[in-house]
Amino acid sequence: MRELPQLHTQPGTCLVLSGGATKAFYFHLGVLKVLGVGDITSIVGSSAGAIIGAFIASGVSVDTMLNTLDQKQFYAPKFDTWIKTLTSTMLFKPQYVSIMRQVLATSFSGVQFALSLPRMGNKDVLAELIDTLIHSQSQATSLFDAVALETLCKSVIPSSLFTDLDIDLYVTATSLDSQKRAIFNKTYTFEDEDNVFMTDVPIHKAVRASSSLPGMFEPVNIKGQYYVDGEIKRTLSVDVGLQLADRVIVSHTYQPLRLPHNSVRNMGWVNILKQSTFIVFSERVHAWRTIYAREHPDKEIIWIEPEETDVEFFTAPEFSFRREVQQRLIDAGEKAATRALVRAGV
Repeated sequence: MRELPQLHTQPGTCLVLSGGATKAFYFHLGVLKVLGVGDITSIVGSSAGAIIGAFIASGVSVDTMLNTLDQKQFYAPKFDTWIKTLTSTMLFKPQYVSIMRQVLATSFSGVQFALSLPRMGNKDVLAELIDTLIHSQSQATSLFDAVALETLCKSVIPSSLFTDLDIDLYVTATSLDSQKRAIFNKTYTFEDEDNVFMTDVPIHKAVRASSSLPGMFEPVNIKGQYYVDGEIKRTLSVDVGLQLADRVIVSHTYQPLRLPHNSVRNMGWVNILKQSTFIVFSERVHAWRTIYAREHPDKEIIWIEPEETDVEFFTAPEFSFRREVQQRLIDAGEKAATRALVRAGV
């Protein structure tokens, strides 16, 4: 594991928050109900973890965020303003122009393919068609524009400067072209083979870049580089947290499901895909956990994750704004945090 000697350890606790769409957001919210924020001196967040981390670091209380579940808008006394609750129509703004360009490009390729059929002879027509359709997918960069997320952050967070936050915040993203991990923060500016630390990027743009799930949201241009989801280069970025504090609490939702008397295969293709994805992420998490335990025996690391037999949590949609689903995810976060703290003897 490449060390980050430029970072300095400070007293207190570093909280590391994973991505995982709105599902992870509400899980982390439940975790924070149990943990509180009193001892947290730094937060490392990716994607959904970057969003809730930015809110907490700017002084938005857990209770304030919980109040958003039952209201279309809520009053934030710290900022003396009314804030609209995030909805699916606010978050998912289709990229109509690029999508239409892509439809036209695909249609044109389809017409060209149809005209070439008489000349194909003994070629595999289906394979040729699939190749044609795949090669034509070059006009749309994403389905949705994440500008709504940036607008929400601007309405909740009064300053765009990391230096104005109440808690030290580190937001991660992945460079699409250099493949380096970006860490946006207030203190460190340097670059090595794998990372680039930046202090002059606005919080709102950093959070938007960290949350840009490839294919769904438009990559974000920062200083001539395009950035996407922060979990792609390094899952969780616990290595940053370990350099910042001697006590690190990690909250993540990458938990595959274990069914004692059944198989995920019988739960449909969506859950098969979800299980396969979580297996990939959890393997990365377990590999890093082994490395961290071996190389940092003096550090206290508390891992908070969903119960592996929690079918309701596993099957909950990744992007849901239904009140009952949100509450279920918050409850799962509370239970997971309580279980982890008891296990750690805290």
